[in-house]
Amino acid sequence: MVTIAQLRAVLAILRIDPAEIGGQDHGAGFRGPVSERSLLVGLLYRAASGELRRVLTMTEGGGAHSAAPSTRQIDGENASEQAGFDARWLRDRIEALAAETTVDPAPILLDAAARSADATEALLSLSRNPGDGDAESRWQQALDDLGQAYHLINDEYVERTNATTAPLR
Repeated sequence: MVTIAQLRAVLAILRIDPAEIGGQDHGAGFRGPVSERSLLVGLLYRAASGELRRVLTMTEGGGAHSAAPSTRQIDGENASEQAGFDARWLRDRIEALAAETTVDPAPILLDAAARSADATEALLSLSRNPGDGDAESRWQQALDDLGQAYHLINDEYVERTNATTAPLR
C-alpha cells in the first residue's frame, strides 16, 4: 500500500499542491487519514489519466495499443471491479462538469451522460455476478437509467429540430 508520505512526494514531483486544489476541509485540515489518502490518490489518478489522454491523443498509431487495457493483471487488480469504479468516477466527473455548466443544452446532455454512466456501472456489476440475489434490481436500474437518458436526449433533440422523435437505431 502506498503511504500518504509517498503520495505527497509523487504529487510534489509533479508540482501538484493538494491545498491549491481544495484538498482541505475549508482550512480546518483533513477529516482523517482516509480522507487525506483518498484525496491524494484521486489527484494522482487525475494527473496520470490526464497525461495518458494527452499522450494517446498526440500519438499516431502505436501509443494507443501499448496503453490499452489487457487481461494481464497487475498487483491483484480486478479488471471488472476497476471498470465499475471507472464508471462511478466518470459519473462524478460528469456531475462536476454539470455543476459548472449553465449553457443549454449542456446540463441536459450531461445529465443523460451521467445516467448512462450509472447504467454502465449496473451492467458491469451484473456481468460480474448475474445470478446473485440483487440482480433483478440491477437490471431495473440499468433499464431505468438508459430509458431516462434516452428520453432526456430525445426530448432535447425533438425540441431543437422540430422532429417528431429522434431516430432509434
